Amino acid sequence: MTVDEQRIAALLQSAPVPEPRVDVARAISDGRRRRRRRRTGGVAAVTVLTGLVVVGAVGFGGAGRPQAPDTPTVVAAPTAVASTAATPPVTCEASWLPQPLGGPVAVAGGVDPTGRYIVGDIGTGNEDGRIVLWTDGKATVLPAGARHAAAVNARGDVVGTGGNGIGWVYRSGKLRFLVTPPGYQAVLVHAVNGRGDIVGTARGARDSHQAVLWSADRPQEYRLVGRPGSAATAITEDGSVVGAMGDLPYRWTPEGTEIALPVPDGFPRASVEAARGEWAVGMAPGERQGSSVRMLPVLWNLTTGAVSLMPFPSISAVAGNGEVLVDDGSPLLVAPDGTSRRLPGRPEVRATEAGTYSARGISDDAMTVVGAVHENEAYRPLVWRCR
Repeated sequence: MTVDEQRIAALLQSAPVPEPRVDVARAISDGRRRRRRRRTGGVAAVTVLTGLVVVGAVGFGGAGRPQAPDTPTVVAAPTAVASTAATPPVTCEASWLPQPLGGPVAVAGGVDPTGRYIVGDIGTGNEDGRIVLWTDGKATVLPAGARHAAAVNARGDVVGTGGNGIGWVYRSGKLRFLVTPPGYQAVLVHAVNGRGDIVGTARGARDSHQAVLWSADRPQEYRLVGRPGSAATAITEDGSVVGAMGDLPYRWTPEGTEIALPVPDGFPRASVEAARGEWAVGMAPGERQGSSVRMLPVLWNLTTGAVSLMPFPSISAVAGNGEVLVDDGSPLLVAPDGTSRRLPGRPEVRATEAGTYSARGISDDAMTVVGAVHENEAYRPLVWRCR
């Protein structure tokens, strides 16, 4: 058992779920999106499902949600079956991303499923960041009208939301703006898939909102998704939209069928933040601690309907193969079978303790991870390449 796997096992032995740490780089790069998605109330912390193994799977639909138990419960993980096949070791190496602009806050926030395109933000950290697109390591600064990038796809399309609440798409060297549906005042763009389908949420008066789907090819056209009160935070390659209806997680198939995603046992609500392939990750409200609520990471399998709470302080992304990216200052990748690998430190050193690392994006094969390191009161963008 590796040191990291021993650490995971130790986490599973403790009833309280570790409290998330404040990540300044994350707040800078996508705080605007996170603030809107974390409007959830508090409930008592309950069953912690161990590792990435789903001990109690919850199917789609079904009867009403169970009530939260009075005290937290820890469920032990079943013993894993040892494999006789030799698995070649995976090695990862960190390297700097070039910075075409000056600024103390330079963060890589997203990567496309293939690992070729990386998008990030460079500025002072005071809402003045310029968007940078790295293509095969070469940096391009997007036009000044592009602010707050949300995602990039395998075609190199970048999407995001300007400070004025207008969505945008950068495609083939051109910046175009997304139409805001009539009756709404602003949109919040979240994701784009390989076909160029863009999803986000339109917002209007008195907190009215609805999920919206645009095309990168036709940004002046749109389609409302679901019913009023819906919100979209992710879209998979097959066109399935993932988000919420009210306080509950939902998925909409390409045909428009509405499917309620399960919430962990004992929890009244949860939110989806990202999805890749058949996997989605999000948050559920745990214990209230003073004026704040401790948010607990959640993993869904969109194919089977299984849901599990994760015993980590924070999960920032999920890969198409089901590996989750644990962002705890020294990033960790955890596979569905519970095996893990710790990402190395910055290029000049080998110790992971040097600097505080923030990992925000992951490719579908989990072989490319992007983020930043914070040291000497500045952030520098990094990419980890594994083989």
